[in-house]
Amino acid sequence: MTQRTRTRETSDDLSDVLGDSETVEQAGGGESYRSRAKKRAVAFFSPRYFLLAAVVLTVAMFVGRTVLFVDGLTGLLALFAASFVLGAATGDSRILETATGGAVAAGISLLLGSLTLLAVGGTLVAAVGLGAAFLVAGLGAYFGGDLRDGLTRDL
Repeated sequence: MTQRTRTRETSDDLSDVLGDSETVEQAGGGESYRSRAKKRAVAFFSPRYFLLAAVVLTVAMFVGRTVLFVDGLTGLLALFAASFVLGAATGDSRILETATGGAVAAGISLLLGSLTLLAVGGTLVAAVGLGAAFLVAGLGAYFGGDLRDGLTRDL
């Protein structure tokens, strides 16, 4: 009696888990304009990955600011560390989504943590903080992706 075994291809790529690398084809064998446009848009900016990055980076920023009890740079350090992990976890270059998620995380943290600063007129400080978070998250994702690429490339 022969046994049937089911093989399952495993992937360590975060894009496969999020479902962004799906190919949609019609029954006729060709792709519609809408499905091609969707694939191009997701290739440029993935909304699912952006939401994941925004949630992960917001949690990391709050943990970095509250657990370590040192305000200021620890939130940005936690943001860099979390975006570095996100960059290393995915094979695709998702720097724009991660950087935008970092700016959203900083905005949420600023609104909930320093609402009085915004009320007094600290819009310049808020803009600098959002820009710094965008830059830090983008650099973290870049360096994480660079590490992954360096570790997985054949010599």
